[in-house]
Amino acid sequence: MKIPSSLVWERVKPALIAAGKRILPKPARRRLADGYEWGLVLLNYALMRSSLVGRLFNVGVWPNTLYMEGTNICNAKCVFCAYPQMQRPKVTMEMDTFKNTILGFVRAGGREVNLSAIVGDPLIDRYLFDKLDFLRSQPQIRAAQFFTNAIAMRPAMADKLLTYGKFLKVCISFGGFDRETYLRIFKVDKFETVVPQIQHLIAQKEATGSSLDITVNLRVPVENRKGPFWDYLRDRHRKGIILLDWVDQFDNWGGDISEETLLAADLTPRPLPLKRGPCHRLLTGPAVLADGRVNACACRDVEATLIIGDLKTQSMQAILSGAPLKELLDKHERADFPAICEKCTLYESIYPDWMRGNSWKFFQAVIGGFGYFRSPAPSAAAAEAAAAANGNRGAVASGVARSADGEAAHR
Repeated sequence: MKIPSSLVWERVKPALIAAGKRILPKPARRRLADGYEWGLVLLNYALMRSSLVGRLFNVGVWPNTLYMEGTNICNAKCVFCAYPQMQRPKVTMEMDTFKNTILGFVRAGGREVNLSAIVGDPLIDRYLFDKLDFLRSQPQIRAAQFFTNAIAMRPAMADKLLTYGKFLKVCISFGGFDRETYLRIFKVDKFETVVPQIQHLIAQKEATGSSLDITVNLRVPVENRKGPFWDYLRDRHRKGIILLDWVDQFDNWGGDISEETLLAADLTPRPLPLKRGPCHRLLTGPAVLADGRVNACACRDVEATLIIGDLKTQSMQAILSGAPLKELLDKHERADFPAICEKCTLYESIYPDWMRGNSWKFFQAVIGGFGYFRSPAPSAAAAEAAAAANGNRGAVASGVARSADGEAAHR
């Protein structure tokens, strides 16, 4: 079963968004968008578990975005990232693999691509612009984005990125507003290189009128948000030229990053959240590795321990609806988490925070009564975790990005 889409909806959606911007305040629009996103994830999950639907369709996950590991090579050693510890071979995805993957994703109904999967800086990818050009050549692909530290963003490269306009979103991870802080957090002495390169990109966007979407994502202590470059970014944010956001708390990368490491860099660790049911990232964003294997988690599984298929021998649709992914979702539902997931502090349940008490019992009854997965009885630990989730509203740390206006940024 393909990722659902509707030509009618695609045509009506822009008008509805424009009307919403005129009528609804920004917080209301944000809540509405979040509600739509979570509703679609819950519907997807319920259909996957339904034995009735399973008799008619082989329902797989409907990812919002396909995450592509164009390269897993990075030129920084950030204290909040597990890249320096990675044991996997450092490789770059070849163009044939990339093209075949995108074509398979399009056939499966996919529409958006993120070139930042787990680790790696896309600007190091020697095929970056070939890949962006191929994505733009596919009518079904409506948007692309990636994260970068901008260390390799020379002026000529920045100027070329600007030509992709609104099709592309570039998110720049930035580690400090002085040389000492930047070095302490990114572990490379590139502050004097990066600042003028970011300024060049922003200035050229102003000069050319490019519609390229630029977000500067701060990975710095609160007290470091000061100085000339901070003032420059705040000014460009207020003018609507860039979006400025930051992370309040930093996760542990499945246990690979210790609290002590984060605290030594004056970064606030994110507490271990209450876990109930599958992490939504298993349904919203699979990662295609540079060698063609597909990993269930696109965020924190640096050694790729959650492999669910291989595009060299399987289609994208077969992987997204295959047994390995469904078995992993089933384990999460029973609180039988793999080691990387059990320790992960970035985990976010598919069940919204408001779905507790009777509403959660009702949804559990629906998907349990019509369970698609054939699971053994839950363990005592799983039952205990479910009971705790049902009765405890808990202080689940948000750790979300915050905009310069203080509102939660999109996930």
